[in-house]
Amino acid sequence: MKIGFLITYFYPHTGGAENNCYFLAKELAKKHEVHVFCSGSEKKEETIEEIKVHRSKEVFRIKYYLAYYPDIVKSVLAHKLDVLHVHGFGFLQHDKVIRILKEKSPETKIICTPHGPFMALKKYNFFARQFKNFYMPRLKKSLELYDKIIEVNPSQHEWMSNDYGIPKEKIEFVPNGISKSVFDENNSNDIKILRKKYSINGKKIISYLGRVQKYKGIDQVIKVLPEIKKNHPNVIFVIAGKDFGDKKRLEDLASSLNVKENVRFTGEVSEKEKLAILDISEIFVFPSEWEAFGIVVLEAMARGNAIISTSTEGGKYLIKENENGYLFNLGDIKKLREELEVLLKNDKLRKRMMKVNKDKAKKYQWVKIVKILEKVYSES
Repeated sequence: MKIGFLITYFYPHTGGAENNCYFLAKELAKKHEVHVFCSGSEKKEETIEEIKVHRSKEVFRIKYYLAYYPDIVKSVLAHKLDVLHVHGFGFLQHDKVIRILKEKSPETKIICTPHGPFMALKKYNFFARQFKNFYMPRLKKSLELYDKIIEVNPSQHEWMSNDYGIPKEKIEFVPNGISKSVFDENNSNDIKILRKKYSINGKKIISYLGRVQKYKGIDQVIKVLPEIKKNHPNVIFVIAGKDFGDKKRLEDLASSLNVKENVRFTGEVSEKEKLAILDISEIFVFPSEWEAFGIVVLEAMARGNAIISTSTEGGKYLIKENENGYLFNLGDIKKLREELEVLLKNDKLRKRMMKVNKDKAKKYQWVKIVKILEKVYSES
């Protein structure tokens, strides 16, 4: 098959949708001709691990959704695709692509993975709310053009049907996955270097990996550290990820609560360092306001972490209470503190959860997920 992916950003840009697209494309490229169409600061054609990447120059961009890169229409049409798989919805530029593609190439199957609802967070400014109100009726019309819509967790069909009017027979479940390399043994020297670099020898590690951004809810963990460190003075909360404008606020919060010495910010890390962080950590906390899935949760599971997550769609799908971790509602820091206390005190329980998670994560390797996706493509 000749398969195309349409996404606003692509590798080396990272994020949930971007990582999903990259790993699917990489795996599919082993058997199919795979193209990725995305935006870029300049027009560029390149090949990345057998994936043919076509970057169309942005004329302008306002935040995430509002961008104009008109060459992408010609780029998609030029390749006579069997399948176009669109990542995310809410992009006016992509809506134009699929409308024209449906007209010019009706035999091309068009698939969409929204990853989550359009503008999924609770709080937006006035102009963003106005844009959402303007765009929603147009989005619903665009969704009629897709042959299949993919949910990445099995509860998404509820809002897809109720809020967007997508018929349930159009919805297919294809979960996210993780790379086989996530299960590889780490070099013990890498872990020694990491412990020395961040002065965490002999410490008990709680970790978070992801964007350092307000909606990720990292402040909730910092807020419980004063109580946690009374019983566990050697606990360290490692926050690994690129700063998206929230680091200063979190640093100030840690200082004001007198837990600055119990927090480490690593900034953006390499793949090797990420796995080393997960290896020295035994508890991974994912306290987001909203997540469709959370690939990094799977990675933490694969490296043998017990998980504490907010009760997001992804959290409720991946975490079973008392089996492989705990859930708490956003803002309920009392419950978060209690769950951390239980896992820090109870070595037997924590180690049981760690083993369960290692086994559970093996079911989500990309090579297995791609087989499910290929079936969706062929049967659409």
